[in-house]
Amino acid sequence: MSKPTQLPLLPPAGVTNCELDVRAATSSAFLQNKKKVGNLIQARINTATGVFGYYVQNVPKDGTGCPGRWLVRSAWEHFCQFGRSIVAIRGEWIAGDNLDVVNRLTHGNQRTIEEAALQTWSAERAREFGFPRVTLLDSAGVPGRYQSVDVLFLP
Repeated sequence: MSKPTQLPLLPPAGVTNCELDVRAATSSAFLQNKKKVGNLIQARINTATGVFGYYVQNVPKDGTGCPGRWLVRSAWEHFCQFGRSIVAIRGEWIAGDNLDVVNRLTHGNQRTIEEAALQTWSAERAREFGFPRVTLLDSAGVPGRYQSVDVLFLP
């Protein structure tokens, strides 16, 4: 396994309490904010399938810390520097904002899981990388009360 080169992980202008501590390998990355314990990203790429997945956290939600959007971009760039080919982005939600959006939008069968998934924060990130379509891999629960949703964002 080759040692990764450190990316210039300078936070966006105006961001407070953001200083990343990078612990990385060629196929996975873990970035923890040194200044805010509840602020991190765990990201991975399945080298066999080219699927990129991540978990982002920034709690408490007080407007400080490294922005999630920037954390995802930093992890993406980490993998790209190794020439990894990313063919899809996976969203595996068992709690949090994305699942909350899916449940709110599917309540009363207002929208399908796929339609709701396209309205999530993760879908916004996927579109930024050129992955605007979604396909459902699995789910547990009923519309408005899903316990888990597993989707794949595609080009």
